[in-house]
Amino acid sequence: MAYTPLATVLQQWQQAPEWQQPQQFLRLLEHWPKLVGAIVAEHTVPLELTGQGVLLVAVASSSWAHHLMFSRSPLMAKIQQTLGIPLSDIRFSHRDWRSQRSAIAPHDPLPKVGDLPKVPPAATPQEAFQRWQAQVRQRSRDYPLCPRCQCPTPIKELERWGVCGLCSTRAV
Repeated sequence: MAYTPLATVLQQWQQAPEWQQPQQFLRLLEHWPKLVGAIVAEHTVPLELTGQGVLLVAVASSSWAHHLMFSRSPLMAKIQQTLGIPLSDIRFSHRDWRSQRSAIAPHDPLPKVGDLPKVPPAATPQEAFQRWQAQVRQRSRDYPLCPRCQCPTPIKELERWGVCGLCSTRAV
């Protein structure tokens, strides 16, 4: 019994028709940012290249899908010319964007704020309200007062309207 070298087996396997499509898709993924540009690449992720030559692309929003529909023909021609991948169509959809984006680009961990004090839960609704009221007072103790109602008011509200937000809406 004669043995076939592993390199020959792998080469024959890679040239098999059922392996051509995954190879083409991998090349497409590798060249995607160059094909579509950096900005579009940030808002798109190729999902699949079907056996019928349809490229499925997840996009960040329906606006991106609508915008890219107008670029579909030139993009298909560019992919054919650059990579030699014959496409019959490109379909853009924002339906799978969330899951694909999180799988491809993991989110940065949230910054640590520090240890929060351990506060036991309030026994009654009144106690919970009093705690909330004390927190609001503590946060607003350094705020300047509204000239109309004398309530503590964020500086930005006073700069914008000259009074607090409540007094501003009452005057209208």
